[in-house]
Amino acid sequence: MTSKLLLAFVACLLLGALAACAGRGPARMFERTVQDRFGSELQVLSLRKLGSSEPLARWKGVYGLYVRDRADGEPFMVRLTQDDSAETLVPKVEAARREKNAFVRQQRDALASLRAAGLQGDFFSLKADSAYGKPRWNIAYFADMGALRHDQPLFDAAMARGLAGVMRAGLQPPPQIDIYPASARADYADPLGKGYHGPIELIRGTPQTYMESQDDGSTALWYLDDKAVVAPHIVSERQPALRTACYGAIDAMRARNAFFVRDGFYIVPSGNLYRDYGIPDRLRASGLRQGHTSFGLLDRIDGHMVLRGIVTQDAPGLDDPYAVEAVYEYEYAFATDTLQVRRLTPAS
Repeated sequence: MTSKLLLAFVACLLLGALAACAGRGPARMFERTVQDRFGSELQVLSLRKLGSSEPLARWKGVYGLYVRDRADGEPFMVRLTQDDSAETLVPKVEAARREKNAFVRQQRDALASLRAAGLQGDFFSLKADSAYGKPRWNIAYFADMGALRHDQPLFDAAMARGLAGVMRAGLQPPPQIDIYPASARADYADPLGKGYHGPIELIRGTPQTYMESQDDGSTALWYLDDKAVVAPHIVSERQPALRTACYGAIDAMRARNAFFVRDGFYIVPSGNLYRDYGIPDRLRASGLRQGHTSFGLLDRIDGHMVLRGIVTQDAPGLDDPYAVEAVYEYEYAFATDTLQVRRLTPAS
């Protein structure tokens, strides 16, 4: 190794050590402050960077001090900046703890309402205002997706009654029920164990705030809807015959849907579901350019679990940018892993 390379190597080690010390010093100070002030009441879990900082001044920016309250086992986060000290930390921890206690009471009350409505199975609830101040109630429900390949429904009769009970209970805000694959249970073990999402949960090995979880549907494959509202412009009014054929087919799907008839709700696919089962690629392989669907529902036809829906073929080159060339009805059978596409014929 040349002297220049050696000097460069030593300089890198020194810079790394300085950066580590710049961040670790405050972390130790905050840990000691929490231990001295709160004793065995609180457990410091970690200190994580929430905002950007300069490479050699790692303490600059915004940090989250993650703490577990041993009284109820609930973790919470204290937001810190480079200006905070041992004196400012204590009131921030106390305020964050009070907020956590109020939040947990709200979640437990929400869970009790769901239980009273008859909800059972593997789920957790999160009822809180969004980052924009809008009240939201999310329910993450876990089901075995392998059942579909055996032509079995996602929910047994008792589970379906509980889900329908929640949707009919008049809860406010109306809960949004997302269906997650049972294979993801391990990622959400902590909230599943309680039945609700606390202010902070360890999701997929990373601390996640409730607001982050509100916008995290990364593994949900379906959601429940008692209306299955249809987009109004799948086919425009400038193509009345195709529009009638399109919305007539959708109305028939909605009216005869096996789960709506039995349970009073529709099971609607998410974008994740289409991707996981390769539906866009299969539609393109059948000759449709876009490969994206306009409408879809889980259904049971002649004892088989199927995904039914509508897809349109755009008409490039026409003066009307919203014009479609044709409308198709598709049906994907989970047990046989096959997709059928049928072109709708407009009434003459």
